[in-house]
Amino acid sequence: MGTLQCSGEVTMLQNLEICNFRLFDHLKMEQLGQINLVGGRNNSGKTTLLEALFLLCGTANPELVLRINAFRGFRGLNELVTPTAIRETILKPLFHQFDSSQTIKISGQHDLLDDIELKVTVERQNTVALSLKNRQADTSAVDQRDPIQIPSSTLVANRENIEFNDLRLDYVYRSHRSGEIRSEGRLHVANNGIQMATPSNENPFLAIFVSSRGGNSIEDATRLGDLRRRKKGDLLVDALKIMEPRLQALEENSVAGYPMIWGDIGLSELVPLSMMGEGMTRIARILLAISTAAGGVVMVDEVENGIHYSVLQKVWSAIADAAKRAQVQIFATTHSFECMAAAHQALGNKLMVHRIEQDKEGKSHCVTLEEEGIAAAVRHGFEVR
Repeated sequence: MGTLQCSGEVTMLQNLEICNFRLFDHLKMEQLGQINLVGGRNNSGKTTLLEALFLLCGTANPELVLRINAFRGFRGLNELVTPTAIRETILKPLFHQFDSSQTIKISGQHDLLDDIELKVTVERQNTVALSLKNRQADTSAVDQRDPIQIPSSTLVANRENIEFNDLRLDYVYRSHRSGEIRSEGRLHVANNGIQMATPSNENPFLAIFVSSRGGNSIEDATRLGDLRRRKKGDLLVDALKIMEPRLQALEENSVAGYPMIWGDIGLSELVPLSMMGEGMTRIARILLAISTAAGGVVMVDEVENGIHYSVLQKVWSAIADAAKRAQVQIFATTHSFECMAAAHQALGNKLMVHRIEQDKEGKSHCVTLEEEGIAAAVRHGFEVR
């Protein structure tokens, strides 16, 4: 777990390049800051950008490939009953235009680590799947629930697309202190389920993704417990008074049967944090993620969700203060002009705004604004959506 400390400067990613990932054929962000706000139209790639960052910070951990689907509301692998469903729903959509013959490449430069690069490729067997309905070989000894694999040279008709064999993740970073570090992970989808080979390398820095779709109250309570053990729980209480001035204290306990966060707002009993409104839970989740990811990266999708526009400036001040204490780099997406304006008012030159745009040919590019550009954008009603 990280700690909230205020010493030294933030070490962070300075730029980012994404190739062949989801809707991005190629996207390059030439300059990044400590706090980055990303805008763009629906389906412009804001969430995709955060997912790419999340994978890049994961040292080739194939589990993260599965996890990013949960960020979009996918509930679990148990809903997918066949290898084909897993490949079609989880794996192929990773690749630009579903072309898994291409290599996904996500890279950047980091103050501490120098160059970082992740490559994701599909390794295929020299076989094809043949439909059982019109099979051209003896299948009497094969379970009919499984696809039949036969050499491609013997096929005469009814061939399907060659399926995934292994999803391979290759990760390399060059540390100023320890030289080049490489790791590899693999994800294999078979008829009996998913198998993963996870790299043994530790993450060079921690990354946490705060989804726009709810969250994990048990995880929130665990993070609060860690914060309170370090005698820094008052930082969160003070920040949450933005939304609830009566708040006196927070604690985590399992009176409900599992860990939850409870708040003291001067009533005869503690109140579950979730009962104080979506905005309270949202701000707490973001700030707890920042406190946990000390020295790392926090990604927040649709940062303004559940938060009234009138308190956004104070919320951004709280985020900036937490990020400074924990030396964390922030990437947040928004649909809201008010959110951008409030961030500018609160942060000034600490903020960078990036807008993802697409040209007539569907190619993506990024427009980056610093303080003067953001001020002009606010004055002229810059389109965030």
